[in-house]
Amino acid sequence: MNLATSFGPLHVPHNVSSERVNAVQRALQWCDAITEGTSLWQRNTVEKHVVVERFVNGARVTLSPILAARQDFGDDKTGFSRHHLPVTVNDRPICVVPKRGILERNKSLLLHTDLVASLLLLLGSEDPPLEELPKTLGKVLYPKAFPGGRFDIFFSPERQRLHERFHDEVGNEEEAMAFFGALDERSWVHCLPLLDPHTYPECARFHAERIVSRGIERRNGINIVWALDIIHTLDPEHYNERLPIFMSHPAEDVAQYAIENYQAVDSEDAWGAFSPLLGHPYNESFWDIIIRLLEFPDLQESLLDRCELLLKESEDHEFRTKILSFMSNYRNMDDPIRLMIGELQPHELPTFVFEIKTYGAWFEEIAFEWIESGRSRLNRSIVEASMANTSFDRFPLWEKLMHSSSGAVRTSLMPHLAHVGTDQAFRLIESQTNHELRFVSRRAYVWVASFKRHPRTGDVLLQGMESQYKGVRLECQRLLQLRRDEGLDP
Repeated sequence: MNLATSFGPLHVPHNVSSERVNAVQRALQWCDAITEGTSLWQRNTVEKHVVVERFVNGARVTLSPILAARQDFGDDKTGFSRHHLPVTVNDRPICVVPKRGILERNKSLLLHTDLVASLLLLLGSEDPPLEELPKTLGKVLYPKAFPGGRFDIFFSPERQRLHERFHDEVGNEEEAMAFFGALDERSWVHCLPLLDPHTYPECARFHAERIVSRGIERRNGINIVWALDIIHTLDPEHYNERLPIFMSHPAEDVAQYAIENYQAVDSEDAWGAFSPLLGHPYNESFWDIIIRLLEFPDLQESLLDRCELLLKESEDHEFRTKILSFMSNYRNMDDPIRLMIGELQPHELPTFVFEIKTYGAWFEEIAFEWIESGRSRLNRSIVEASMANTSFDRFPLWEKLMHSSSGAVRTSLMPHLAHVGTDQAFRLIESQTNHELRFVSRRAYVWVASFKRHPRTGDVLLQGMESQYKGVRLECQRLLQLRRDEGLDP
């Protein structure tokens, strides 16, 4: 099956569930609405699909919602690894993954398309908030503002001069060896990207081994990652065995590279390679190890036992909140969660509530108490946390949120209600179609339209044609036309 989207045609494999297809369609509509509502994002066509681009601090940032949708449908040939968003800066792929410590439950259920939409929102202001940017993206866009920012090396005049020399002087393997042999260490680093392993295999292999042989003491992450990529190309049979030593490398990007690319032959091999690094819970790579170990279901209990021991032993407040929220998605941790809630400062509560999974009906009572405080961020977290707890009737809580919260909270609740898909959920979304805030009204009509088979969907959209807002009327007109095109309405 092929879908027509505003970002180009999208093939849907036969094994993808209709629920996931609908969720991806909604996320693409969200991407569409975000980029329509601002002049910062511009559309461009790349390889027969539409991408969205804008300049941030002089660099061109490109996001591809359609590639994200293909990732959500299991396509591993998009050019981006698992959990990595389709983001480039000046045509160079950037490693952007969900936040470390994010619920692995969410990581498996969250869509790449939803995450792209979130990134579109984050970068949707003239000056994006630096503290909210993914670190890898921040290092690229604002190298002086982020520790370890190195991207400015790629734009240095010295690098350009050396590249011109290389292209003038080097035409074969022997000349490449001579050229690099005459360079000092600093210049040598600038020219490594020129060593195409297919054109200059022996020179590339020599310098890759030269870098890797320095092992864990070598702190220049860019060089080591380049060298490991060269080894992967020229010596794939021995590539995997070279990675473990770099999992504990002091350069974060090297450790992350080694952890992500190591291919364990079985769960025993995975535990042997990764579990020793769990003894360093304050390292940046700790959560990368967690994610890799979760790929092996038979290791889950051993992993959670180790995490529970770390929770009991740790006196670091921040780490304890993160490890507890992670564990709660696999074990009932309600008792320590309730104790932790009592320890948290008000500003810490929204993030913690967003990331936990609770199991008991006790959450309903405390959630109603929190709503009364009128804190928008906390209310949005209550929306997320309530979705995973089915121990009580959540509709009274959702009705309270929908009728007493900010517009942002109301719109964040709508996609979850659409996923529930009941008539009660439909009516709760419908109640917001006449909201005084235009963006709330418009989003309500969009989510009403997602109930394609509900008997009142067409009538509600027709009512939207009478809205006082032109944008809402145009949106309803578009949604009605889509229904006619799909044969849902006459």
